Amino acid sequence: MNEETPEQEKTGSLVVETEELVVEKARGLSVIWLIPLVALLIGGWLAYKTLSEQGPTITITFKQPGSLEAGKTKIKYKDVEVGVVETVKLSDDLSKVIVTAQLDKNVESHLGEGTQFWVVEPRFGLGGVSGLDTLIAGHYIQVEFSDGKPRREFIGLEHAPKISADTPGKRFTLMADRAGSLSEGTRLYFRDIQVGSIVGVRLADDRSDVLVDVFVDAPYDQLIHESSRFWQTSGIDISMGAQGIDVKVGSLLSLLGGGITFDTPNLNDPNNPPSKPGAKFWLHKDYANIAEGYYVHKIELMMNFEDSVRGLSVGAPVEVRGIQVGKVTGVKFNFDIQTKKLKIPVYIEIDLDRIMPQSEIKKMETSFSQELAAHHHPGIEALVAQGLRARLKTGNLLTGQLFVDLDFYHDDVGKKVIYAGELPELPTLPSVAEAFKNDISEILAKLKRLPLDKIGDELLGTVQGSNKLMNSEDVKDAIRSLNTTLKDVHQLAQTTDKEIVKLTASLDKSLTTAVKVLEQIDPGSPIIVDVGKALEELAASARSIRTLTDYLERHPEALLYGKGGAKK
Repeated sequence: MNEETPEQEKTGSLVVETEELVVEKARGLSVIWLIPLVALLIGGWLAYKTLSEQGPTITITFKQPGSLEAGKTKIKYKDVEVGVVETVKLSDDLSKVIVTAQLDKNVESHLGEGTQFWVVEPRFGLGGVSGLDTLIAGHYIQVEFSDGKPRREFIGLEHAPKISADTPGKRFTLMADRAGSLSEGTRLYFRDIQVGSIVGVRLADDRSDVLVDVFVDAPYDQLIHESSRFWQTSGIDISMGAQGIDVKVGSLLSLLGGGITFDTPNLNDPNNPPSKPGAKFWLHKDYANIAEGYYVHKIELMMNFEDSVRGLSVGAPVEVRGIQVGKVTGVKFNFDIQTKKLKIPVYIEIDLDRIMPQSEIKKMETSFSQELAAHHHPGIEALVAQGLRARLKTGNLLTGQLFVDLDFYHDDVGKKVIYAGELPELPTLPSVAEAFKNDISEILAKLKRLPLDKIGDELLGTVQGSNKLMNSEDVKDAIRSLNTTLKDVHQLAQTTDKEIVKLTASLDKSLTTAVKVLEQIDPGSPIIVDVGKALEELAASARSIRTLTDYLERHPEALLYGKGGAKK
């Protein structure tokens, strides 16, 4: 046992004997380093997996996105969630809202340049009701994918597209002067069956026309051919013209929102195939306006009227014996300084296609090419020489609308077509109302020249004299005497008739007896001859008596005044 040193004894510390340590060099990597290495590998694998499965991040710019919330608002395709909104912020100029969204990986390949986004919210309209599920679940963003060049930045739609990309059918473009009541969602009809709708209304690039984009559902898109005709329809259409009041009432849906109707002549013609998508057609304002497009040969004329044209409007018909051959294109007012007269120029347009077949029009253009080039119309000149005149007539007494009537007045000759103005001028006649007014004025002027006071006094004197004569006692006595005489004559005629009947019966009996006697006498004896003569005279007497009787029955007054009647 080791002995303690004095210092150890003083401190009382424990003395530990140590041995010499020998450090040996490690032969490999320590196990402890495997733990962070494994963690690093797992973290890298998780990061790779997360990044590889993460979908694309896109930005959508909206003008009015509605209620969108970061981390909550979903992006859906066919009611299936395909993404979520991450951030919602304003643009630098505060005019738009920029939405950042994270989409699923499996839709990345479908983010083409034609992809559309819009906010789904409750909507109520004539086209139907949509977005009711957002009343409970809140607004969400609907996406319509499209193939093409990949994109990550999109402009959101203000409204949902009317037609989805996968809807079978065709798009066409209609051209019109004005849009009227047409808007997105307006229905397209074929024989009162809805076959499509309007998907857009816009101005043409040159601002000259309104372009209406329509989508026709399959298989109705096969009904659109090159010869198809489109026209606007409204629920109720009231027009007043020379023909009266025209009221057209459509279906209830068209009454509320209007519509477009079309038809296709020669639908089953194999030489008339269906039109391709994007084909353009003219949209007429109504069905009656369709025929105007077929009249291409027109003659512009003018007329000057001095009477009132109240009730004559642009579009009023120009008729020849009740058949429309054109329309009024303008009505102006003109004061002629030289003649100090007011004139009202009326411009009309004559459709030759309404009057002549195409073959005759071509012959006329060939035969009178030089005259037509000089803006002369030999055909019109010939008709005017035969008495063709224009005058205003009332088409309907209820509306007071006027129209231009062209007719032949052979008593008004010696007038020609005037080429001095801006257009060839037709000769005119005063309107029927104006002519009637002139006749009445002339009659009243003649009546004023008559001595009506003198004629009235003489007429009054004549009436008074006649009244005095008819009420005189002499006339009354004469009437009473004549009445008594007629009664006597009537009684005498009755008595005479009875006596003549008796006489006739006696004569018949005597003749019968005489015939029996004569039958026993020799036909050649003188007595037979005398008897025959006597019988002839007797027969003549009987006829005279019968004639006298008939005459007295018709003229009983002959017993008093003779056969000549009473002397006046």
